[in-house]
Amino acid sequence: MFPILRVTCLALVCASFFFGCSDQTKHQAEYRGTWHLDSRQLPTGQELQAPAQVSGLMEWYPIAPDKAHVMISQTDTHQAIQVINAVYTLHGNGFTTHSHVRIGGALGAPIDGSYQTDGQQSTGTIASDDARKTLNHGDGTRFEFIGAQLTITYPNGIVDRWKHQKDQKGALPN
Repeated sequence: MFPILRVTCLALVCASFFFGCSDQTKHQAEYRGTWHLDSRQLPTGQELQAPAQVSGLMEWYPIAPDKAHVMISQTDTHQAIQVINAVYTLHGNGFTTHSHVRIGGALGAPIDGSYQTDGQQSTGTIASDDARKTLNHGDGTRFEFIGAQLTITYPNGIVDRWKHQKDQKGALPN
């Protein structure tokens, strides 16, 4: 009788350890990792291809089950770059962002010489439709995650297409 009890207890401990750890790594699974800009469609319909005409990198790094550090850098020339460094806090069907650094102006807008460190806060909503997760930002920007594809649509009509390159579970336990 005791060997069966020991095996059952061992199985329960292993199962709780396995599922408990995997629960930590599932947070933000749709978003997390490194993304590379694949192409940009301008409002005129012109398509810019990476890396010759446009280049970009996004890292979504979870720092808690409901919080992530997000860094986006992109350029469409060899002379200028745009960088956004922000913390996203996810809550239910919404999120808030607090940007810490903004270089070169707003993403999706012409690159300018501005440099901002005073921080900006904004809010948005999260929509889910099967495999599609959409983050609708307060300024009209939309992040649409579908598997290893990310499409960012800006209010001015620019559409960026990104590809997932590497999963990063961030500071959450593996």
